[in-house]
Amino acid sequence: MIALITSVALIGYGLASLRRLAVRDREARRRLREHQRGRWLRWEFTHLGATFIKIGQVMSSRHDLFAPGVIAELQVLQDRVPPFAFHHVRALIERELGGPLGTWFREFSPMPVAAGSVAQVHRAVLHTGEEVAVKVLRPDVLTQARRDGRILMWLSHLSHTVSARARTANVVGHVRNLVAGILAQTDLRRERHSYARFRRNFADTAGLRFPRVHSQLTTRCVLTMEFIYGVRVEDAHVDHLPQVSRVIRNMFFAMCFDHGFVHADLHPGNVLVGPTGEVIVLDVGMVKRLSRTLLAQIVDFTRCLAMGSGHDLVAHLQQYHRYLDGTDWAAVEVDATAFIRHLRFRPIAELELSTIISELFTIARKHRIRPMPEVTLVLLGMVTTEGMAKRLDPTVDMFAELARFLGSRASRTPPTHARMARGSREWKTPPLGADQVLLPTPTPAPAPPRAASPGVLNDTPPAGAKLRS
Repeated sequence: MIALITSVALIGYGLASLRRLAVRDREARRRLREHQRGRWLRWEFTHLGATFIKIGQVMSSRHDLFAPGVIAELQVLQDRVPPFAFHHVRALIERELGGPLGTWFREFSPMPVAAGSVAQVHRAVLHTGEEVAVKVLRPDVLTQARRDGRILMWLSHLSHTVSARARTANVVGHVRNLVAGILAQTDLRRERHSYARFRRNFADTAGLRFPRVHSQLTTRCVLTMEFIYGVRVEDAHVDHLPQVSRVIRNMFFAMCFDHGFVHADLHPGNVLVGPTGEVIVLDVGMVKRLSRTLLAQIVDFTRCLAMGSGHDLVAHLQQYHRYLDGTDWAAVEVDATAFIRHLRFRPIAELELSTIISELFTIARKHRIRPMPEVTLVLLGMVTTEGMAKRLDPTVDMFAELARFLGSRASRTPPTHARMARGSREWKTPPLGADQVLLPTPTPAPAPPRAASPGVLNDTPPAGAKLRS
């Protein structure tokens, strides 16, 4: 099925390319090519299902990797995925809750208010008169996610076998994290616990709201929560934009550096703005608990950027990342020093976290240094948050705000990252049903000599671990 849909998409893109022959203006032709690529990618991901829609959503936040036209088309996947039929919704709710729909709801709208890669949401009214949002999993989404995950894992192991660049980039590790995150989203009991955790963490934060969940009407496949009215971030009232921008970035910083519990799917489709300018955060099924080592790494990384030298950055890479034997650290320091020097002399208005991270990833790829997948997830979250904040308030300096946030916590005792790590260990994942096991790891093909180890799901290698070359 994947091969068939991909073939149709390639043929469709090829035929669409004929339209460009009639466009004489080079710039117009380039823009048309970008949108055609994005449109056919979106079509392909939509027809391949939940796992690939999630990949498209991740791609839509990578402005440093993909052209604006491609990004614009893929952003449609954030909250405008085709819905599934209401008879599936009714059957699933009645099976999960154990009775006719009318037993639990006085009203239930057959048209969804939102549809995503894993589930869709309907407005309903309880017999008490309270408006609620009912989230319902897509039919067979777990089976499909497992199947797609096995295929993606096989392809990632194959890429490690044939490509040194894929091994250096740790494609297997990134795919494992993605697949595990999607599988976690197929149990809405996890999301219920995550909402409760976020509500506790931000109970005293003004201007920020997470919906309250009705536990008695929540199962693995159905989640019922309060219905909160809001508009998309880009449609918020202009007077609210600076406040919304500040709340979003401080929320993400607090998740990373105060709580060690991060919303790992924080794109614009999962954020609404209420009538008074409050930020409403939704779809918390994909979360990441940060370890002591990871938190210390991010704090040290920020210190290197804010006040370190090229030598400091090299020491950071050696201590916290994985690399191949034979890495030329003298050459790394030359590039790191040039990067830091360029960073120091760049006007503040031109400093963007997304550009900084993209340049660092380029250095890492050049010298075969492998960033940890967990670090990449947090950094991409920061880039996505910066993108939202800048669209709301173009004057925001995300890099300076991050340094200021960490600086305000540097004097705390015990150190912030140690306190957060203890908090993350206290969090207990709710038990899963018997059908909620993680994917088995496919057996990889034998790697050629001098290949990097593909890594293990959820493993955290020793700091500065070397990969055999």
